[in-house]
Amino acid sequence: MIRSIVEAETLEQFFWVGGRIDRYFKSDLGHVYFDLVDDKTRIRCMIREALAGGFPFELRNHLDVDVYGDVRFYEDRAEAQINVTDLRLSGDAVDTAPAVDRLRAQGLYPPDKRMPPSRIRRIGIITSRSSRAIGDFESAYQSSGERNVLAPVEWKYVILEGERAIESIVDAILALAKSREIDLIAIIRGGGRSKNLAVFDSFEVAEAVIRSRTFIVTGIGHHKDNTLADDVADYAASTPTAVAHYLAKLRLREAPAKAMTAPRRTEYRTAARSSQREYASRNAPAQMVDSVSQDPSPAANWSRATKALIGILLILAVGSVAFLIALLIAEMQ
Repeated sequence: MIRSIVEAETLEQFFWVGGRIDRYFKSDLGHVYFDLVDDKTRIRCMIREALAGGFPFELRNHLDVDVYGDVRFYEDRAEAQINVTDLRLSGDAVDTAPAVDRLRAQGLYPPDKRMPPSRIRRIGIITSRSSRAIGDFESAYQSSGERNVLAPVEWKYVILEGERAIESIVDAILALAKSREIDLIAIIRGGGRSKNLAVFDSFEVAEAVIRSRTFIVTGIGHHKDNTLADDVADYAASTPTAVAHYLAKLRLREAPAKAMTAPRRTEYRTAARSSQREYASRNAPAQMVDSVSQDPSPAANWSRATKALIGILLILAVGSVAFLIALLIAEMQ
């Protein structure tokens, strides 16, 4: 019933609809499947094998596109799906294929990912002075660990949009990478439309990230955003907040165990008393140690005195009895 209603109204009623590609997948038969999503909705799409390779750009996740097709309804999955017959980049989309081709020509793509530094003394962060990502990062970073454990941060403010943005970001990456005090670089910014993030799809920024000798982390936009800079970075976090948690985790990993977990007050007292007893037993005179080891309590001392008194009384009693017996014997004689 649902299928008949949907397809009766929509079959061969072709339309254009825009969104962002998510969950991209190419089957063994060559058919392409993906979800078309926006901030609130998603719908499944399919491109048949005969059409899948006919587009002048590479399909990938997070790409803004307009698809052309009609709706089909599949009973077994109870799912509506767009049967795509044409597809184009939307007005906000940025085609990164030319930049990737230039990187490949220089032997830079795909890049070799660096390992996180074993020691992080200072972190350099690249963002705009007015970016909302600063507040998100700071609150998440400070709440992720103790202030005396987390590495200090050096902010490098840049221009994130416009004609000077690419040069500003590249210069910041090069400057931080040359600093001997910076062990890790993070690039963060808040979310936005694809055209607002286009600077991070540029060849120049991607090249600077790849050629840097310093480990680079990116947190650009929101969960659904993805740029070429994310693809070539050593670690790509989904948001600036996720970057903060990741950096704190790296720093806490290298911190000593004593700094990680502080003993409770009772543990401090118990340890202090134990240390005092151990010190006294090692440094006390031999006679004192012997007496203490026998039985140092007041009750034990009183018990020894009582036993001695009883012994004396028994001796006196035995002596008195012997004396009386001797007198009786003398009287009888």
